Amino acid sequence: MLLTPAESSLIEAANAVIDAVPRGTVERRITDHTVGCAILCSDGRIFTGINLFHFSGGPCAENVAFANAAAAGVASALTPGIGDGAKMTHVVAVANDQRGVINPCGRCRQIMFDQYPDLKVIIRDGERLRTATVDELLPFAYISGFRTKA
Repeated sequence: MLLTPAESSLIEAANAVIDAVPRGTVERRITDHTVGCAILCSDGRIFTGINLFHFSGGPCAENVAFANAAAAGVASALTPGIGDGAKMTHVVAVANDQRGVINPCGRCRQIMFDQYPDLKVIIRDGERLRTATVDELLPFAYISGFRTKA
C-alpha cells in the first residue's frame, strides 16, 4: 500500500525536526539526538519531538512528541473527553542523517498500546513503507490496569 500524501508529509516533518538539531563541534556519538518524530492529529496539527540522550536514560522522540501533543490539549485513551477533541491519527519516527523511517522500540510500542491504541504507525517493512496498527506492532502486549485488549 502506498502512503497517502498526508503520511508522506508527516515523514518530511519528522525529517525536518531532526535535521534542525544543531551539530556541535565536539565529536558526535551515535546516541546523541538521532531520532525525530512527527504526529498527525485529526484536526491537521502536527506535533514533533526528538530523542533526548543521556547516560542515565532519556525519552524517545515519540514520547517527546506525545508530550508536546498532550501539552497542547490532545487527549489520549487515558484522558477521554479531556482536551480540545483532537485525536492523534498517525505517528512516524525517522533516523538522523537522512537514514529514513525507523520502527518504534518496544517501550514506545507499549506506550502506544496503553495510551494511543488507535494510532496508525508508519513503519519500514523490508524495503517499503506502510502503515500498521498498534496491535499489529505489539500482538502480545502486556495488558496493564490501564486498558484491556478487546
